Amino acid sequence: MNYRSWTTALLAGAALLSAGAGAGYLLRPADVPSGLAASDGQTTAPVTREEFADERTAQVAFQVTPESTLEIGLSGRVTTTDCAAGAELVSGEAVATIGATPLIALATEVPLYRDLEEGDRGGDVQALQRELARLGYAVGDDGVFGRPTATAVRDLLESAGVRDPDGEIESDQVLWLPSPTSVLDECEAPLGMTVGGGAPFGTVPGGLDGIRVDAMPGGAVEGDRIIDVFGIRGPMSEEGEVTDQGFLDEVEAAPEFAEFLSSEEAVTAEISLAEPLQALKVPPGAVFGIDGDDACIESGGTAHPVRIVGSNLGATLVVLDGEAPADVNLGSAIRSESCD
Repeated sequence: MNYRSWTTALLAGAALLSAGAGAGYLLRPADVPSGLAASDGQTTAPVTREEFADERTAQVAFQVTPESTLEIGLSGRVTTTDCAAGAELVSGEAVATIGATPLIALATEVPLYRDLEEGDRGGDVQALQRELARLGYAVGDDGVFGRPTATAVRDLLESAGVRDPDGEIESDQVLWLPSPTSVLDECEAPLGMTVGGGAPFGTVPGGLDGIRVDAMPGGAVEGDRIIDVFGIRGPMSEEGEVTDQGFLDEVEAAPEFAEFLSSEEAVTAEISLAEPLQALKVPPGAVFGIDGDDACIESGGTAHPVRIVGSNLGATLVVLDGEAPADVNLGSAIRSESCD
């Protein structure tokens, strides 16, 4: 074999060796990611803290009332009055006197259309009861005008200036309001004017009277909650109702509310705990004895009862009464069967 042939053979052999080495590298088993590597026998994990507000979203409905004309049921001369443009009328208070009879403002869901006394039943009775309860009187809302309702009515009338009330309420004595606090746009029954039944007292503009969550999210952590609508935050009841007038005024003034009125598209709000919980963040393998939201964690030889409130990025969030441990036992290192 001549020199050129030897050189060609050597180069070919080197190429084959190089290709084989490359193929071997490509076909070798891949390194196992550290997160999936076999356990090295770790028996504890550190406990970290995390603020938990239990934020949830829900669609809300706006309770908007149109402009209303308030009508007087009594007849006579207006001898005292709060009637004036810009005046604030408050449910449960006397807003004028017709002759010698106080005219009492009431914001009932159903306007009172008849005189009511003990023994009466119906939706108007229930509406009266609910407003009496909102005003702080001890009365149920069963729609039956019983002794407790009569007592509440007597106390209401007496506080409004009615002399010797007997527990009955005459519909003509009531000026119906569309909301617990209504501001007059215009007064039509000034002092000294003689009015007849059905005469206008004044007009109140329409506006946002309430916000209600369509369906409260399930599984929410117990606690007082706040609601965020259009980036405005305010208080909310456990039932998902918003009645705080200051908050409603802010929402009504927001540009997004005007857009809602023109489009009536669904509005989504964010609901969260008013006071976020100081939760502990532990691995799922540290939690045992789970019964609903109740569970246990163990640190050293001590088991602690906890309440599961959520999860986050492969960790379980729990709340513990008392001092939190620095670390928790994991898996087979847990010796307790319960935390009783």
